[in-house]
Amino acid sequence: MNHSRYLILAVVAGLSLLLAACGGNTQPAAQQKATASANVSGSAIIGFDHGALDGLLTTFVNDEGWVDYAGLQRERAKLDAYLATLGTAAPRSFGNDNERLAFWINAYNAFTLADVLDDVYQKAKGVKEVSGFFDKKRHRIAGADLTLDETEKRGRDLKDARIHFAVICASTSCPKLQRFAYTGATLDEQLTRISREFLSDPARGLKVDRGKNAVHISSIFKWYAGDFTGSSSLLARVKAEVSGGEILEYVKKYASEEAVKFINESKPAVKYLDYDWSLNAQETHPKA
Repeated sequence: MNHSRYLILAVVAGLSLLLAACGGNTQPAAQQKATASANVSGSAIIGFDHGALDGLLTTFVNDEGWVDYAGLQRERAKLDAYLATLGTAAPRSFGNDNERLAFWINAYNAFTLADVLDDVYQKAKGVKEVSGFFDKKRHRIAGADLTLDETEKRGRDLKDARIHFAVICASTSCPKLQRFAYTGATLDEQLTRISREFLSDPARGLKVDRGKNAVHISSIFKWYAGDFTGSSSLLARVKAEVSGGEILEYVKKYASEEAVKFINESKPAVKYLDYDWSLNAQETHPKA
């Protein structure tokens, strides 16, 4: 056995430990942090800071989901500053799909708020009165110029249909705009909670009509039937129009126990709630 060799190795190891303890790591602090993250998880997790949007939503959205657009207009600079950060973001570099989906949801909602301030608030009754609101006006997001429809599609491509309860079209029948920004770390819990909340809302999500043996659900389920059933968009839309049976299988995942029991036992007809496109402004939705 070569004792000299082992003695040398021991000395080298000891010196390495001593250098580390004395600050001998010459990596920049940021690089050390990234290296540590990589060592723990196998790859660095790069997310995105939505704190600015979170603060605006907390301040200018109430518990019913209605927006104080006058107040938001006074803080427009803060909203614009957040929007500017979206332009240079790189979602492909994010650590996982939850981070990416949270990014696209927040981007959609933030630019919708900005577009309402620009083109709808105190100018029109709702977004549908503004030509090209969803499919013409473009926004700089992740290095591309995208319409709201295209922004939503980037999120839909991640194949979580709960996105439809999170992206808000600034209208009364939309799911409620939440008072928080979405984050990758808590996204699953957030999406599950808002899905259940939406389907407990008889005005917007799900209404049971026992007398006529029917359930009335949001038209969102019809418009995006393919996302909820996994079928091709056209075929799913036709099935949704004719019977809605496949849609109800999705609805049951997040509906109340009472509603699920009714659906299972009564096999009700599926009808779709009329969609109210009036603006989701606090001043037109006073508290009861």
